[in-house]
Amino acid sequence: MSRVPAVEREGVLGGLTYQSAVNWFRFLADEAYFEGDALKCSEYMSRAEAVEKLPTGSIHSKDLEEAIKKWASKKSNES
Repeated sequence: MSRVPAVEREGVLGGLTYQSAVNWFRFLADEAYFEGDALKCSEYMSRAEAVEKLPTGSIHSKDLEEAIKKWASKKSNES
């Protein structure tokens, strides 16, 4: 299991910063790989690579927000 990345939000609209989104997509790709889900792993890596090419900004992604909530609750249950 990889280390859960920090959530960094853009100040005006509250979206994830591009760098935070890239970190999360890579984290989710690693987790999918360890779970044996090659398709999800590839999808998350593709999304990370696409966002990484963008200039500074933020992203609003329902899928990503749901994954963050899932992992945040797992992390709090481990504490």
